[in-house]
Amino acid sequence: MEILLRKNHQDLLSYLPYVKTSLKAWLFVDIRLTEACDKDFTVTRAAEHIHALFKDKEGKIYICNDREILMIVRWGQENPQSGIADTIGKSLPGGNCEVHAQEPTADGVAKLEILLTYKSPVAAPTLIDIRSKRKERVLLVADDDMFQRSIIKKGLSKIGTVIEVSSGDEVESAYRQHNPDILFLDIHMPGLSGRDIVYKMSELDPDSYIIMVSADGTQENIADTWQKGARDFLIKPFSKERLLECVRKCPTIHLDDAGSAVE
Repeated sequence: MEILLRKNHQDLLSYLPYVKTSLKAWLFVDIRLTEACDKDFTVTRAAEHIHALFKDKEGKIYICNDREILMIVRWGQENPQSGIADTIGKSLPGGNCEVHAQEPTADGVAKLEILLTYKSPVAAPTLIDIRSKRKERVLLVADDDMFQRSIIKKGLSKIGTVIEVSSGDEVESAYRQHNPDILFLDIHMPGLSGRDIVYKMSELDPDSYIIMVSADGTQENIADTWQKGARDFLIKPFSKERLLECVRKCPTIHLDDAGSAVE
């Protein structure tokens, strides 16, 4: 399959005698872009897309004008004509094809008309998009030490809602449910360790803001969790000032000098 531009119409004309030698095996497909197509879905882009779908077929794709393409393809009588439209339609997640089959001409030319509409798919909002737009700030604290959770919760009480979990096996479910602005994550917990969780959460949400919390603040621990997606590391015990210092770096939380959330 080859794409021919308008200026190459002589190449198209010179190809037709070859087509006539086995006319019943060929299909003439008139593909037109409707007015409802996205403006950036040009006829050239459409031709390239169609070429990618049928590049292994014998034939030509000719760009007639700004909205019309003629495809001459050796399709074979055993293949239903609708197969072309089905292939194009299924490959366009934001598009559709309207098919009009025409009766073959007296000399056996099979024709198919396809009206093609394409709209760019609307991207689903990311987790950070949702966090940025909501008014409430949510913080998730994962630590098996109840006293440690209470310290963090007290220090963050003026910032937003604090969700607590005490096991590593609870973190992913809580994260999916609450979509926290910050996850405070202890390294050593029952169930999954913080080391495993930070990697999983970074895959789930590439924009996750995870602060590791541990008394084991060795360079090895800090470097390992940073490599897996953590944004900061709190070494136990820590002051309220150090806690707020970590929080201030989060892009979806804005604090005043007193440590309260600013809308």
